[in-house]
Amino acid sequence: MKEKFKTVITAGLDLFFPPFCASCRKAAEDSNRPLCGKCFSQLKFMKTPYCTCCGRSFSSGHENHLCGDCLKSSWNFDRARSIVVYEDIIAGLIHELKYSGSMCGLKAFQDLSRHSPVRDDLSTADLILPVPLHIKRLRQRGFNQALLLAKSLFPDAGAKIHYDILFRQTNTPTQTGLSGRERRKNLKNAFIVKKASEISGRNILIIDDVFTTGSTVNECAGVLKKKGCKRVEILTICRAEKILP
Repeated sequence: MKEKFKTVITAGLDLFFPPFCASCRKAAEDSNRPLCGKCFSQLKFMKTPYCTCCGRSFSSGHENHLCGDCLKSSWNFDRARSIVVYEDIIAGLIHELKYSGSMCGLKAFQDLSRHSPVRDDLSTADLILPVPLHIKRLRQRGFNQALLLAKSLFPDAGAKIHYDILFRQTNTPTQTGLSGRERRKNLKNAFIVKKASEISGRNILIIDDVFTTGSTVNECAGVLKKKGCKRVEILTICRAEKILP
């Protein structure tokens, strides 16, 4: 009876306030789907084959395996996965969230996560940590988008999500336009861990919006590992993709 009543209410709201696509803003075909069919069809979900460590895609083959970069050098994190490739639609939704405070994309990200196979690759996390903003930037923006993403992607994991363990102590300049080496230098000693006893021996999942070079999440994973956590994995909404042959 309760579900039937909810369905009636939803139908009534759709009649007077038609749902719209979170990306193109045109009328959506299904109120339960945040993106219209056209926008959804343009997304490129991360799928096999990809690197078993960093999650980068391969253009051919059938089995996941380590990419050349991960064979030559190691990351501080144990595994990284992204839901979709970083392209215009996703870039627009993330930009609106971060710089315009538009929350329309959160439901879309949650829906995309449900359709993504990469979540099955992740270990069971003891703690879920959003990549932190420096306090100055947090005050300017009013929210940390990574924390909102964590709550959206894991709506039933409230007790696991912590924003008071990993801190950004340096207000680093924007990473946009920097090379991988410049990003790593920019982030050196930028993060610290508080309440170290709470992460000792734990499996940790770090949440962020975009995996570009991996410098930010790798730096976060490094300080967490130094404080004794057992395993660190990464989940981002999208990845700036360079497909390997």
